[in-house]
Amino acid sequence: MYLLRLDWHLEGVVSASERRRILRTLRDEIDTDGRPVQAVIADLGAPRTLAARYGEGGWMRPLWSIGTLTAAAALGTYWVVFLSFAGGMLAVVDSVAPMKAEATFFFVPVNAFSNDQGFGIGWSGGWEWLVVPIVIIAIFLLVGARVWRLFRRDRTTTE
Repeated sequence: MYLLRLDWHLEGVVSASERRRILRTLRDEIDTDGRPVQAVIADLGAPRTLAARYGEGGWMRPLWSIGTLTAAAALGTYWVVFLSFAGGMLAVVDSVAPMKAEATFFFVPVNAFSNDQGFGIGWSGGWEWLVVPIVIIAIFLLVGARVWRLFRRDRTTTE
């Protein structure tokens, strides 16, 4: 777990090839050290501090893995809220059946119906269905990855 956390912190300060080399070297040093693993890791210090020492003098890079996790969490939240909205519509129309309701959730038309023959929810398959999740993914990926680090004028120091 220590090396995974170190990898996440290194992502922001060194290139991918350098990161792999550092992790491989550290893994080999931990394996060859005769002391217990916990003692070796304790001597290394906090992963964030160690990563900052490796990246000293470099410029901060975007954290693409964190951006990916942030985008996935945002998309999952969107789907949970969307399905809760549709489920709420279904509960309302079912309580006063027979009824049909139409609404819009982030530009996506949502339908719910309930009658003697059954009940259900639906939504249209237009462009909104694809564009809204893509926009959510793009925004949260870029913000989570801290993409503005790519456009810094002064790339000589770390934050």
